[in-house]
Amino acid sequence: MSNRSTARQPLTDETTEKAAPVGGGRSTWWGVCLWLPACVGFAAMAAWAAFAVGRHFSPLLVFPLAVGLVVGASLVAMTRLFQMGHRPTAWLAVGLSAAAVVGGQHYFSYRAAVAEADRQSEQFQKTQAAFGDLVQGSLPPRPAGFVDYLRAEAKSGRPLKTVFGRCTARGAMAWLAWAVDGLLVLTPAVVMMRFALRRPFCRRCGSWYAPRRGGQLDDRTIRRLAGEFNLSLNDAAGGGHYRLICCNQGCAPSGFSLSWEEPPGNARSSLVWLDDRQLARAVEILDEARRATDSTT
Repeated sequence: MSNRSTARQPLTDETTEKAAPVGGGRSTWWGVCLWLPACVGFAAMAAWAAFAVGRHFSPLLVFPLAVGLVVGASLVAMTRLFQMGHRPTAWLAVGLSAAAVVGGQHYFSYRAAVAEADRQSEQFQKTQAAFGDLVQGSLPPRPAGFVDYLRAEAKSGRPLKTVFGRCTARGAMAWLAWAVDGLLVLTPAVVMMRFALRRPFCRRCGSWYAPRRGGQLDDRTIRRLAGEFNLSLNDAAGGGHYRLICCNQGCAPSGFSLSWEEPPGNARSSLVWLDDRQLARAVEILDEARRATDSTT
């Protein structure tokens, strides 16, 4: 019996010679004309939400990372939900969505500044009409445009709260701070999408491979499966677990992941790709193991 207190060794993976599904889906008109604009539209709504929250709470570095995580998770969910397997379109969605989130926050800030300037101007005119020359002074100029607003904001400076205290980034440093925010939004989205696109995609039925069945296995069933698919297995190997992945229509090949433990605390795993005959045999062995377990309980 393996010693559970022994440190686990790095995971070792094996893959059978049968070729795994490669490539992604094909470019489609609905992907470019509907799915991509929907992703950008969602990013615009996320920008509005980030602007609304950021006016009250926006920790330096942490806030843009959190926004990037939300955008990345949402894009991954949309690729799965709508079975978008065309990888270039997915990457384009990441880039455009990140740009929409970053630029959208500045745009909504600009619109808020314009609305505030109009409100103050209207209030000032009403006060002048009521009190005449008793009212002195002038209001700050109304932003002439979006770019003019960004320049004015960069010139006035962006307050930054750091562990070293408060500081104000002005001019080029303000633009640099905004660029860093953009990268912090983009990075989590890129990382999450990269991992999501590593999953195989079936071009026959146009769906992502996903886990369809899984569970724990005893050492006897592990050995039967290892022998069936010619996997190297230590004589002292213990039980483990399996996972079966396939597309929505069950097109061959199907992925069968098998994991087990070998003393002293080594974790091993193997991923095999099965044709229809091999898949039927694997399911037969698994069903027999389940019936045997049910009969003993």
